Amino acid sequence: MTDNLTDTEIKLKVKDLKIELFNSIEDVYKFIEENAYHLELNWDLTDLFVKFRNHTKSDDEKQKAQWEIECFMFDFKGARVFSFSYSTGKNIGEVKKYPELDEFQKEAFEYLKHRISNTKNDLLSARYNHLLWKGLSGIKNRVYAIKSINSYINSIKQFYGLYTRDKNKENPYQIGRQYETLVGLCNEVNAGIDEVKGLTKFLLFEAKSLEFYSKHGIIDDMLGQPKLFKQRDFTDTLLIFEQELKREKSKSDDFMWVNYHLPTAIKVAQKCKLDVKKWHNEMGFAYLRMAEKETEDDRLWLKQNDYAKAIQSFALSGNGEKKKETEQLYFELKPKVKLDNVRIDFDEETVKKLKEFQDYINNVAENLLKTEPFEIYSAIANGFFFPKYSDVFPASQNNKNAFLDFVTTIQFDKNKNISQPAKEEDNNEKLYTTYSYQINNSVLPFLHYIFIPGIKSGHLTFENFLSFLVEKSWIGQPHRTIDLGGEENEVNWVQILTPAIVEYFVQVQSWVSSKYYLPSFVLCIDSLTLKIEGLLRNFSERANISTSVGRAKGIQEAYIHNVLENETIKKYFNEDDLLFFNYLFANEGGLNLRNNVAHCFYNYNEYSSDKMLLLIAALLRIAKYNYKISTGGTEPNS
Repeated sequence: MTDNLTDTEIKLKVKDLKIELFNSIEDVYKFIEENAYHLELNWDLTDLFVKFRNHTKSDDEKQKAQWEIECFMFDFKGARVFSFSYSTGKNIGEVKKYPELDEFQKEAFEYLKHRISNTKNDLLSARYNHLLWKGLSGIKNRVYAIKSINSYINSIKQFYGLYTRDKNKENPYQIGRQYETLVGLCNEVNAGIDEVKGLTKFLLFEAKSLEFYSKHGIIDDMLGQPKLFKQRDFTDTLLIFEQELKREKSKSDDFMWVNYHLPTAIKVAQKCKLDVKKWHNEMGFAYLRMAEKETEDDRLWLKQNDYAKAIQSFALSGNGEKKKETEQLYFELKPKVKLDNVRIDFDEETVKKLKEFQDYINNVAENLLKTEPFEIYSAIANGFFFPKYSDVFPASQNNKNAFLDFVTTIQFDKNKNISQPAKEEDNNEKLYTTYSYQINNSVLPFLHYIFIPGIKSGHLTFENFLSFLVEKSWIGQPHRTIDLGGEENEVNWVQILTPAIVEYFVQVQSWVSSKYYLPSFVLCIDSLTLKIEGLLRNFSERANISTSVGRAKGIQEAYIHNVLENETIKKYFNEDDLLFFNYLFANEGGLNLRNNVAHCFYNYNEYSSDKMLLLIAALLRIAKYNYKISTGGTEPNS
């Protein structure tokens, strides 16, 4: 079949290939065998099987293509395996375990064994064998891990060969990803150590075309595997840093040096029991070069910060002369620094108390993490560590700048539209400003200390989170409705919420497991934000509270702010939770998450983990209520 394809067609993305030229799945195998590395560089391996699965008429070939698709939906981060697909159960309330290879059928594992015996491509062999090593009991065998290690080594060498030929920057990235996985697997099974060390030596000292940033990543991975790489394995690695520092061009990227490369060099020097002062000295000079490049008046505060970091570095290096010179530069710059925003300098006592408070938050979170997951979720659901309305409202009314009430205030929204808030909206803004301050300084650090370490350790998982919703809240109870045709339908909100929850847990686990992985919270924030609106509407429906609102075009379903403004629904939620919900979703003064998500006002960088943490907290606080209690308030389920 591949003989019918021109060189130009092979270089095209998979979406441009003529799938009709593949007469059978054997044609696909042959094409992938010959072009796997090229397809991987274009992130196209899975797409080809998707395209063929949708094209072929054979059920057997469709199944084989589907197994290949599922195979490539697993990714490896060191010794961990992650899945980037999910499924929910057919039965109402059922939460299937994910991502686990249990869902990869036994027939699929037998298929992988067959593929291993027929492929000569190390890129494919590494993945197939790695999945078998991570497979079910009775399938898992150390032999597969060893074969996978050997294939990863050959695959990395192949990517390097491609890089020397075409200089495609994707090749070093693939080398880094596969090396990180390789050393994690090698450390896990305690096999292939000599071979991996041989590869490491080749990449660091013999692979002349490999750029410094790639070698730095390899050294960083070595430091992350202290059982695998001993002190002697780092011999001469500091020469790599020294040689790079001699290149004038490399000094143009001083930001990378001070934040990544030199800290690694210091760790290597410490491991090898060598003098670290020279590296702190290099750090000082790098900060000075960064300071010299800051010439704009509105960036002098950055210049001042660079001088401060340089002073610290020269102090650690013992370079008293440069330290003194930089201190003089710092002193002369101080009068010139101007900030557009108001700056409040805390005295030492205040700084000490703030640090003690952060330590206190950390200790509280650590102690809570020692309890069972359901207890942790229950604590958050009940508003533990969240500010109370009775404290926030008086604080927001304590306006020390009352003279501003006589000034016409013009505000800009995030899209640079000008608005003049009404008096009521101004009061809301004061309330939410005070509330936001407490959220940012206590609640978010607390949630971060709970969820990030909790997910990293495996104590908190999407499985026990979803199980909490199923077993401990109204959300896990099916809701029956009657459609226009008189048919009964069941709605299971756990199934609807699962994608966002799973996505967040997987993104965080990938994030904390690999320095090569940059998490994206776009999908989970978009999904959960909009689902919570529906969830609150469904709560109202279950409680027999109207969700219909009259609009210009007729009667329509209520939006989230309509639901929260309903006087009856306010009797169900306590004032602390209502304050939190309005802060997250209100139109004026709060984060306005629903509006900003629905109208695509957020840019990529605004999709932060913090927003998802607040959404998860909101979900838990909604989950605790019992909609069956009709009036006069309600008690939590948990």
